[in-house]
Amino acid sequence: MLLTIFALSILLHCFGFGYSDVEHEATCYGSNLRLPSDYTPRLFKGQMYFTPSTGGPRRLLMENGQVKDPRLKDSVFSLTLRDVTERDEGTYSVSYDNDRLYNILSVNILDCAEEVERSYKSMYSGHIPREAELLEFIPILRKDQPMVLWNRTDPQTHKGGRVLVQHRGWEITKLTQADNGFYNVRKKDNTLISRIKLTVTEYNRYYDGYDMKENGQLLRILYPDGFTPWDITFSPKGTKTRVTLMEAGYLYEDLFSETVNFDGRIEKVHNGLEINLVESTDSGVFEFRDQEGNLALVVHLDIEDEYAPVYVYVAIIAGIVLVIVCCCCCCKKCCCKKSSAKRGSTPQTAAAPAVHYHGTNQPAGPSYSAAPLAPAYSYQPFNTLGNQEPTASPGPPVYNPVDIHVSPTQPEVSVPGGQGAAPAQSIGSDFLSSDSGPTFELKGTTFPSAPPLSSDSAYCDVYTSDKLNFL
Repeated sequence: MLLTIFALSILLHCFGFGYSDVEHEATCYGSNLRLPSDYTPRLFKGQMYFTPSTGGPRRLLMENGQVKDPRLKDSVFSLTLRDVTERDEGTYSVSYDNDRLYNILSVNILDCAEEVERSYKSMYSGHIPREAELLEFIPILRKDQPMVLWNRTDPQTHKGGRVLVQHRGWEITKLTQADNGFYNVRKKDNTLISRIKLTVTEYNRYYDGYDMKENGQLLRILYPDGFTPWDITFSPKGTKTRVTLMEAGYLYEDLFSETVNFDGRIEKVHNGLEINLVESTDSGVFEFRDQEGNLALVVHLDIEDEYAPVYVYVAIIAGIVLVIVCCCCCCKKCCCKKSSAKRGSTPQTAAAPAVHYHGTNQPAGPSYSAAPLAPAYSYQPFNTLGNQEPTASPGPPVYNPVDIHVSPTQPEVSVPGGQGAAPAQSIGSDFLSSDSGPTFELKGTTFPSAPPLSSDSAYCDVYTSDKLNFL
């Protein structure tokens, strides 16, 4: 039964079935990769190839049941590629006639190393188990060039090196960026036991205006322990320009240019650097490197907020004064408008005009004499009949002549016929009473035309109607 299944599998492969779906697998660096069991040397007699994902040349792994890669191990029902690395990431394919390839597996290699971070000139120590045989180092930038730091069977490998191995541990001191990389501990058969990724970082220090106040505008930068300055560069804030302040351990004497101005203010002291009378233009980034070019210290200086130029403060004060003046003007304008509106709404009292009635021998049309002074109040006509308008007669309207003389003191009414003068009623508290309505007068002598009505008069004319003519 088992032989029948194997035969059927080979028959399907021969006719090109089963290759439409490619398996995908991800595995860690240094682990073992298991290939499909259908392609063990006992069952598969064709060719197996590997194509790197980096675009390198294709490699032959197996042919006619013979293994071509020493890391490829087979058993009765399995086929394993041991100790995979980045070089094993890519596509695995098979062929039966050396003509057509069928992709069977796509592999991604993951970096599952333990990440460790240390500072410049510090140290790191690790564990070496009993079964460990060697310790190797792979630089970050040269992954294809592993270096053996320690070998149990060959003590000469670690003599004169920076790695110290004793008992069941190892350590490395005075770390720099040159030590960045992977450290692998392996067995005798090259099986990976442990793996770390070591990253050495520089020191970072930050200074602002408050630090300058404490030291009297003096910036003192202390070097890390064990650091010997070699090169110092400065990048002004907001730019990518780098200006060299120190080279090969010697501080430049002339440090005045269009970009920086440290002339006479920078000094090299024991275990540090001093900058006197720090200015806002000194804000930027200082980088300190050792003789091998490793970055040891980065100093960030930002004092512009504390020591701003004088014109900035002048502009701020001027802006505040301008805002205050504008607010005062707006408030004054609003108060004036309110006061004017209040005075305009106050009622004023005006003296009633004197009305004189004359006979028919007067000239046609009313005569008016303006008051010498403004009335004490605004006179508004009051209609006791509401909004009803009088009915006009079929003929033209007829008006009796009326002379109105405005007197600011004693108004009087002259009655036609010379019967005498009676004092007119003063316009006062009972001005709005029912007796102060429009005056109706009997129709008198007819005139050819009505007197002109003027819109400039502040008082209402006497109303005359034909309906009240009883004579």
